[in-house]
Amino acid sequence: MALSPYINAFTDYLRSGDARGMNDYCVDVTQIKRLAVYRNGFYKGCIDALAANFPVCEKSLGRESFNQLASLYVDHYPPEIGTLVGYGEYFPYFIRDLLAVLEHQGGPMLLPASLVDLARLDYAWLTSLMSADATQTLTAEKVNWLVEHGVDFTQAQVTLNASVDLLRVNAGTLNQWIGFKTNSPDVEPLVLSPEGHMNLSELAQADSTINVDTVMFWRLNDAVQARLLSAPEVALMRALQDDGVLEKAFAAALALDPDFDVSDVFSACLQNEILDIDLTKYNYKH
Repeated sequence: MALSPYINAFTDYLRSGDARGMNDYCVDVTQIKRLAVYRNGFYKGCIDALAANFPVCEKSLGRESFNQLASLYVDHYPPEIGTLVGYGEYFPYFIRDLLAVLEHQGGPMLLPASLVDLARLDYAWLTSLMSADATQTLTAEKVNWLVEHGVDFTQAQVTLNASVDLLRVNAGTLNQWIGFKTNSPDVEPLVLSPEGHMNLSELAQADSTINVDTVMFWRLNDAVQARLLSAPEVALMRALQDDGVLEKAFAAALALDPDFDVSDVFSACLQNEILDIDLTKYNYKH
């Protein structure tokens, strides 16, 4: 017996619950009924993976309500590959579309509107954690090497490393996310330092004096970091994403704030290993 038709029929059953395609492979109704064990296991694995990948969403809704939402998601977006690592890519958009449907129907909003941003923050944290290791990190040593060899490093083209993710969210939602993440729901608003990085526990204990809505995730020493960005910092990071030339990125930030301290932020980028550069064309040697 060819395995492919059986595997396809079994996969369709797991995803849809319709066992008619398995009739050719089961002796009687009893065997058909026993298939439910496999489907229940499939759903449980998917829901557990979503709970692991979206822990703040689960905390904000409660386990029972989250499981119901996750089950709906599995119905619409079953796993497409043979692993549940990273499962839930479309979960934030699924929640967004579900909220739009509920709003259109005019019924009670059973899900908080902030859940979309909470899901986006959860997944950004996850993708930053799982991102590929950087192999071409721009360091102070490399900057010094460029200068010593007569290269204007401000004209060098850099990229943000693979772990960096910039996300625009409601600032209040970010506070809420940090509170759930640190098991301190009643966190104070945030404050930012332009120097270095801030981890989640530091963010949760800070106060805010500015209203910003862009958060940056990145991974440093195998731990995901989070930091709110000021408007000039956002302009700088976006310019690095678009073009990558340091001088142009600095200019974009200074256009918003002539007093913006480019050198401090550049130093923080080096310390936090945010930038990558390909120095092979300069014959750089370790």
